[in-house]
Amino acid sequence: MSENIKLEDLLSFFPEVELPLEVTEDLVMTAETVNKVLPASIIEAYIIKWENNEEFDEFTEFVPILKVAETEEFHAVLYWKGGLMRYEYILVTLDKLGNLISRKPVASTISDGVTVKKSVAKIDEDLIIHIMAGENLANGKYDPSNSQAFNMEVMHTGDIIFSLGD
Repeated sequence: MSENIKLEDLLSFFPEVELPLEVTEDLVMTAETVNKVLPASIIEAYIIKWENNEEFDEFTEFVPILKVAETEEFHAVLYWKGGLMRYEYILVTLDKLGNLISRKPVASTISDGVTVKKSVAKIDEDLIIHIMAGENLANGKYDPSNSQAFNMEVMHTGDIIFSLGD
């Protein structure tokens, strides 16, 4: 991490929010109007490393969404990553020193031009993340048999574990 950028600097961009919380397409629009814009120095010091230097270009955007208020042993922040035909909400957990514990996408809209895959999430008070995912053709035809439910849980250690729903 950059010597000049502290964990507190990063966290100051993520307003604390009490759970439960629904993570849908519209959440980023609200965050963009009320949250401060992440400076390039914060993106370079933290988010690029969380992204594991995945592919992004000058059109990729990162928007701070929130910090989960109910965590004691770790920090949990949610940010939005937008790119060409791919939008994701990503939950990251950090230890108290700012080291990455876990990183998982929890909701998204992804298209290949033929199909559109969407997922939404609800994060409840116990840090269980309920995700519903489905896909439809770009022409709008939806097949509900392609929908799936998933659950993830943020453990007391900050690890995010994944499991199939019922």
